[in-house]
Amino acid sequence: MNRICVTVLLMSVVLATAAPAQIVNKTAPVVVGHYHLNVTSVEAHKKFSVDTLGGTAIKFANIDVIKFPGVLLFLRVRTPTGGTRGSTLDHIGFAVPNVPETTAKVAANGYRLTVGRETAGQAAPAPATGASAVYGRFSYLVGPDGVKVELVTNTEPNAPPIMHHHVHFVNKQYVEMQQWYMKALNATLRPGQTDFFIGADLPGVGYMLNFFRWELEENLTGTAGRAIDHVGFEVKNLEEFCRQLEAKGIKLTTPYRKAPELNNIGTATVIDPWGTVIELTEGLNEVS
Repeated sequence: MNRICVTVLLMSVVLATAAPAQIVNKTAPVVVGHYHLNVTSVEAHKKFSVDTLGGTAIKFANIDVIKFPGVLLFLRVRTPTGGTRGSTLDHIGFAVPNVPETTAKVAANGYRLTVGRETAGQAAPAPATGASAVYGRFSYLVGPDGVKVELVTNTEPNAPPIMHHHVHFVNKQYVEMQQWYMKALNATLRPGQTDFFIGADLPGVGYMLNFFRWELEENLTGTAGRAIDHVGFEVKNLEEFCRQLEAKGIKLTTPYRKAPELNNIGTATVIDPWGTVIELTEGLNEVS
């Protein structure tokens, strides 16, 4: 086994076994709180995220939402311009106690499996054995509208059937991207950087932000209009946080406001230098 393969294997073990216990920590200053999806069919996404993965369908401000421990998926009926592949947000990570079992259920329900770090000339084929390498501890799935999902193994005692685990970005400038998110979200460098992967941890949360080097031939696009339109971060004291962003030279694309159409939660938006749309909220984590 060559050095590159060994590195990939070791990083895969780290990715697959990282404990997700803190992601529902409501006292954390910043945590991933939601994703906003453009979908061709709400029912198709409910079949995947509710019937197959085990989320719960709810309504918030008359919007269809799928709730998982630690995160909400907002569904808006609008034909996406593309899936997650080719955009700067590669996939959503969930943690489950038994990856092979959940992966088999996904495949039995007719959904395609894929790979994690795609390489130039690769058309994201499904692994022949279903769950990926490293003893079946993680796998990659493709849901409706090309939404890519990763399953990693939750080794915590009495782990829930499924919970949010991480958000994974891709970029040729993956290190620069990670550094921008550390600056914007007050995250810290996670040990274990390689020549294709780097991570950042959120205060009070830990493992959450991952960044891969993009190696495919096509150019990346931003997230606006894609199947995952944007990622949302729930922030404590959002108004002050927005002032701090501007002091860091990070411009708000939508200024802080209370959104009456969203039950008066606080909200603001930012776009990272590579086109990833980020919504900042305060109060969304109280949705039940």
